[in-house]
Amino acid sequence: MRNDPEWSTYRHDAQRSGFTPAAVPSALRVKWQATVGGRLTSPTVAGGKVFVSSVDEHRVSALDADSGKAAWEFTAGGRVDSPPTLYGDRALFGGRDGYVYSVRASDGALAWRLRAARSERRVVVCGQLESASPSHGSVLVRDGIAYATAGWSSYLDGGIDLCRIQVETGEVVSRTPLYSPDPETGKQPQQYGPAAMPGARSDILVSDDQHVYLRDLVFDKDGKSQPEGKPHLLTVTDFLDDTWPHRSYWIFGTRCSVAGGCSGRDKDLIYGRVLAFDDSTIYGYGRKGVHWSNQFQDGPYRLFAVSRSDGAERWAKPVPIQVRAMVLADRVLFVAGLPAETEESLAGGDDSRGALLMAFSVTDGAELAQYPLDSPPVFDGMAAADGRLYLATLDGKVSCFGEGK
Repeated sequence: MRNDPEWSTYRHDAQRSGFTPAAVPSALRVKWQATVGGRLTSPTVAGGKVFVSSVDEHRVSALDADSGKAAWEFTAGGRVDSPPTLYGDRALFGGRDGYVYSVRASDGALAWRLRAARSERRVVVCGQLESASPSHGSVLVRDGIAYATAGWSSYLDGGIDLCRIQVETGEVVSRTPLYSPDPETGKQPQQYGPAAMPGARSDILVSDDQHVYLRDLVFDKDGKSQPEGKPHLLTVTDFLDDTWPHRSYWIFGTRCSVAGGCSGRDKDLIYGRVLAFDDSTIYGYGRKGVHWSNQFQDGPYRLFAVSRSDGAERWAKPVPIQVRAMVLADRVLFVAGLPAETEESLAGGDDSRGALLMAFSVTDGAELAQYPLDSPPVFDGMAAADGRLYLATLDGKVSCFGEGK
């Protein structure tokens, strides 16, 4: 899927790279803008359609990729927190109601619905009913098998289930239970070290050519736990957390460092607030240095490129925005956000004053172009396909940018 010219799943591929080999020109103009409404996810793009979820409205929408006209809508039984995955003629997604859905990508007709949660138990979360074992919207697909989790934490409500599901039929192939307390005493296990203990919280799944990852937990393609894997993208909070807690960065590696996730105690971690990568280079936005203690001053924010093999810095530069979305399209790095100095940008607010879309050369970080936006992007809310850039914004709209002068 890394070579897929479409953007058929969250962050383009199973590695969640945010990279597409399909080129997008730096000279852009707005082709269309569509009002979807609600709090939007990032988009996915495949088969001539753009797919996006309105999280709190439980709604998945499909738009025509050429015109932005509505193609269909589907309403699930709970929040859908991330965009669907496109596989063949299916759009697959999970819901906070604990179900996984498969609908026809052409018209949104339901093909099957599977309860990934162990039971129908409901709880109230931020004013809405959800399953006690919810699923993420983004479903990982490998070789005709969909991988989805159900559950909040390996310490709560019986833990997390890693489900393997036949894409065509919705049949459960296997369930891997993740439950951390001692099954007899109910006590938590011993800590690994300072502020670290075994277990897991749910997050969007990641995969490479051998393994499936839930944060730093490693599984083979059959869902069996493995002792170790390869460096991959993982988070301390979760991929969808747009609040940016202190020192809780995205990490490219196999583990976190101390409680804060990434700190000066571990020199080998590659980390940033948001990252994108190809086979040789990792691009990101984040601080130059992050210390293990708040007694020290963390480094300044900058846009950067580092070697994927050894972490050596290739270039770094300050940018005038707080980067909230990033896409690597062939040789151009696109970023979008609000001016870095505004209170709204620091709080992740929706004030549109000064919101920008910017393009940079991957070779040396040279700025290629910048464009004003009517509204800031949703966090990690960009996708690229077929020579176009698609952007979901905080005002509930999806915009398409194509070649322009």
